[in-house]
Amino acid sequence: METNVTSKRLDPVPSMLIESMRDIGYSFETALADLIDNSLAADATEIRIEARATPEPIVAICDNGHGLTHDELFSSMRMGSADPRKLRNENDLGRYGLGLKTASFSQCRKMTVLSRKSGSYSAFAWDLDLVVKTNEWNVFEIADRKEIPFNELLQDGDGTLVLWENIDRIRDSAKDKHSLESVFNRQVSETEEHIALVFHRFLATERGYKKVTMTLNGVPIEPLDPFNSRHEATIIHPVEPVSEGVAVQSFTLPHSSKYSSKEEYEKYGLVGGYQKNQGIYLYRARRLIIYGTWFNLAKKTALTQLCRVKIDIDNNHDEDWKIDVKKVSAQLPEEVRATVRNLINTFNSPSKKVYRRRGARQTSASLYPVWNAVKDNGSIAYRINREHPNIAGALLELDAEDAKHLEVLFRLIESGFPTESLYYELSNNPESVTNPPIEESDLAEIANSFFGMMKSQGNEDEKILNIMRSLDIFEGRWGSVLEALGIEEQ
Repeated sequence: METNVTSKRLDPVPSMLIESMRDIGYSFETALADLIDNSLAADATEIRIEARATPEPIVAICDNGHGLTHDELFSSMRMGSADPRKLRNENDLGRYGLGLKTASFSQCRKMTVLSRKSGSYSAFAWDLDLVVKTNEWNVFEIADRKEIPFNELLQDGDGTLVLWENIDRIRDSAKDKHSLESVFNRQVSETEEHIALVFHRFLATERGYKKVTMTLNGVPIEPLDPFNSRHEATIIHPVEPVSEGVAVQSFTLPHSSKYSSKEEYEKYGLVGGYQKNQGIYLYRARRLIIYGTWFNLAKKTALTQLCRVKIDIDNNHDEDWKIDVKKVSAQLPEEVRATVRNLINTFNSPSKKVYRRRGARQTSASLYPVWNAVKDNGSIAYRINREHPNIAGALLELDAEDAKHLEVLFRLIESGFPTESLYYELSNNPESVTNPPIEESDLAEIANSFFGMMKSQGNEDEKILNIMRSLDIFEGRWGSVLEALGIEEQ
């Protein structure tokens, strides 16, 4: 028996949907990177970014790509202007036809696009306040391009200019006008670092591809190669084909002693340092998608912190790899997972060390206390040891503002040290005074952090391990420490 089915049209409410689309999860830097993707897909070789904090924050990105006609530009302003199922040109970094809009909406309430093709200009703009007010999907056309800020960037040849105005997300996060400028400039600085890393293969000379120039406020953006492949001490392994459109290559970065300066060494550690950024670097059509992960195929250990693995995929495997619309997350396909796991074990094996236990303690545990007893004018105060490898390593990962807040927190903890209570208990009931236990997962993180910090200071592995074995926190659970570090003991 057939069931009668009646279809009814149910359109989304523009004013509600447009606001929801703003919270898809872009950050300032990932949103701007999505716009750069569009420029590269248009075969641009020059991309200029202009960002001004005053009188109101404004961002413009202009390229010398092939440009758009009036009808092409109008169509590109539509939500979902591309079919994600279609095979794409090898240089096309888009997929959904959403990036231009969703990336822009995530940061600003007004987005304008000015394009020039064959000498003719076209310009359209989305104004979210207008969409909310009219409750309709209306864009407006701009007849006089001179009304558009930074229009002078698009004077010679074909190309496209995207403009962000009413950048409310940054404005709303700032406390006042002064902090707004500070927050905006910090975001722009972090974005420069992000672009230098994500698009480093476009910014550098790579065989078979044209070089792309990018500038930020007139200053060229230099590529940041996470593999430091031009350093003579970097170990570069051969490319390993995995499947159609998928290739893997591993790199072992130089030891800290091989760098000419501490600054150069830290540069290639990237934000967060070497241990955090070890692992797989996944590229889609040469554009970095996700990095610093083993996809749960291996543990991050201090001994493997110099190992980085490049995986190249083309842009027709997005569904298999679950590439999201923001291009900041992915998953390994099952048919690739086993092969990559075996390759990772092979890549990591040179870093796996065999530690031969020494009989004598190599150093005094008192050299690495968590607390220091500080004497001053006859009194003693207990202070957190900022030079302890774990604490020093944590401080290095923070920016200046966060480090300042942590220092205040340290002082609060120090001021509340329970001196009288501890003295009383030690005098009357000393057996009741114990240190809280450390969970296995926490011990692993502490061990790796300690090893990584000591390693970054130029210490050899054997010396670090002997120091660690002499410390009370590690000595009683040495087997777990070695397992966390990925070391076999003989």
